[in-house]
Amino acid sequence: MNFATSRKLALAHQQQNKAKAHFVAGRAVTSSQVIESHKESYTGKQGHTQVLSMARNNFPSDVDISWLPAAAVTYQISPNIEDYIVVDVAAVTVDIPNRNLQGFPYEEVTYFDYNHGRMVYQTFVGSPSCMDHANEVDQNPDLAKGVIFAAIMQYVPTFDIYKIRLLQGFDRTKDTKLANDIMSKKRRFYSMGSLVSAFVDPVTGLVEGQPGATKQPKGSVYMGHLIWSMCLGVKYIENSSVEEPADPFAEGNPF
Repeated sequence: MNFATSRKLALAHQQQNKAKAHFVAGRAVTSSQVIESHKESYTGKQGHTQVLSMARNNFPSDVDISWLPAAAVTYQISPNIEDYIVVDVAAVTVDIPNRNLQGFPYEEVTYFDYNHGRMVYQTFVGSPSCMDHANEVDQNPDLAKGVIFAAIMQYVPTFDIYKIRLLQGFDRTKDTKLANDIMSKKRRFYSMGSLVSAFVDPVTGLVEGQPGATKQPKGSVYMGHLIWSMCLGVKYIENSSVEEPADPFAEGNPF
């Protein structure tokens, strides 16, 4: 059975059981670079911005932000790129579970979901930048501290893994203290937030708890597989600036 078919069956099972989406947060990570957009970028004629100081060419030189003025109305943020503190964050390590043993398979994050009209990892684009996972932006737009401009899949050959990298902005005119804390490195950590429709057993491909699914405890190895919850039906809804975490691995290699 291919991934698309397994995914369809898993989400249908959850829908039939009227299961609600689960909020899943990522482990805290540091950014590889923080810049002040008004000092180190320019705005092009088509509403694009080129962030000149982004190292290692992680993102295309021209990132489309022509939609920023429209997003500014919804999120009550600045429509001007010059008002943003911009950070480069490797927000998700693909196929590696978090401390709760929940993770995002490569097949899921690269799946083209017709509900979103894009690949799953691209649902980050246009989602809000938040603070400490206060992400009920639909109810309170003031919770949006900025917006995510771009998301890419980046292969890291050193570790043979993929990362989802984000280029996101925090509006310094909306929350000056937060922007200053990010710039001064007082707030150095970031954690993504997502909605997940189903948790699937990696051995059988069945929804956890469904008859036939593996009953081995998470973190154990069964039939050569590490038992962890594969997140399916994913929508990335935000990436937050967070307080310094207790996770001792949060300051690991940002690549």
